[in-house]
Amino acid sequence: MFTQQLKEKMVRESETLTKQASWYHANKVEIGRIATGLSKIDINGAELCGECVDLFISGDKHVLNAIFSVFRKLGYEPTSRPGNEPESSFTCHWEHPTENARFWLSFSSTKCTRIKIGTETREIDIYETVCE
Repeated sequence: MFTQQLKEKMVRESETLTKQASWYHANKVEIGRIATGLSKIDINGAELCGECVDLFISGDKHVLNAIFSVFRKLGYEPTSRPGNEPESSFTCHWEHPTENARFWLSFSSTKCTRIKIGTETREIDIYETVCE
């Protein structure tokens, strides 16, 4: 019966929320330190997802550099770094060697331009509809 399925789902979701709330309360001081450090950066969104805070931020390379600076000053290391070539987005986790708090960064660039990188010539079939 579907009512039993609904009840089971509600129990699972309740357990998940309880775990998230417990993790948040255990890490709220550290989360506050990061929030204070990032206070001058416009954050598009933040979510608690499991045992991690997900941050959604957009901006130019200066904003990304500022994010790196804040996390590094507070002792966090990224799980990956942007490549040498510019990209439209970048993601990584930030982890601390002694703190349990973990942050996921989803960064989207707002400074994208379309540039010509070459020319290509292709032969393409052309069709016309003919009715009788």
